[in-house]
Amino acid sequence: MRPVEPQAAHGLAVDLLRRQIHAGLLLPAERLPAERQLSDKFGISRVTLREALRVLETHQYITVRRGAQGGAFVTDEDRLTQLARRRMSRAPAAAMRVVEFLTVNQLAAARLAAARRGTADLKRLRQATDMMHSALNAPQRKQAEALFLLALGDASQNPLLARAIEDGLAELFLPFEGNLPDGSAVDALKSFENLLRALEREDASASEVAMAELHVLLWAAIRRMTRNAA
Repeated sequence: MRPVEPQAAHGLAVDLLRRQIHAGLLLPAERLPAERQLSDKFGISRVTLREALRVLETHQYITVRRGAQGGAFVTDEDRLTQLARRRMSRAPAAAMRVVEFLTVNQLAAARLAAARRGTADLKRLRQATDMMHSALNAPQRKQAEALFLLALGDASQNPLLARAIEDGLAELFLPFEGNLPDGSAVDALKSFENLLRALEREDASASEVAMAELHVLLWAAIRRMTRNAA
C-alpha cells in the first residue's frame, strides 16, 4: 500500500481551480468569483483561499489585481499556451498516455449514453454544440467541447466513467490552437454534431463511429503539439 499524502486545505482549492483552467472550463482573462463565493464553494476560510490564489499566481495561472475593479483573473491566452507547451515539452509521453485514457473512457461513455441519456442530458449536449457554433476563438471552442464531453460522461449514467472523463480533461492541458490546419476545427464540429444526432437516435454504433472520428482528430493534434513542444 502507498502511504497517505496529506494535503493542506489551500492545496485542494489550488487543484480544483487548476483543473478547471486545464480543461478549458475557465477562459483566459476570465474573472473568478468573489472570494466569499469561492471560499463558501470550497468550504474553506478566506485566509486559506487567499493562500490558494497566491500559489496559483506564483505559478502564473492567475493574476490578482487590486482596487475597485480588481479581483482574481485567469491569466491571458498567451501565458496559458506557454504553460501548456512547457508542461508538454517536459513529458510528451505522459500526454500520450492521457489521450489513451481519455479515448478508452469516452468511447465507452458514448456507447452507454446512446442507451441511457435522458432529456436533460440531450439539452446539455445541444447547448454545448450551440456554443461550438458561436465560439469566436480557440479558448471558447475548447470550453464548449469540454462541456460536451462532460455532459456525455454524465449521460452514460456511470459515475466512474464520468469522473474518468473529467479527470482526463483536467490532466490533458493542451495549448490553444488558433489556426488549426486542414479545417480541423470544422471537422471536429461536424463529428460532434454527428455524435449528438446518434445520441438523439439512441444509435450506439453511430455514436462510437462519431466518437472515433473525434479521436482521430485528437491524436493528430497531440502528435502535432508534442512535435512543436519538443
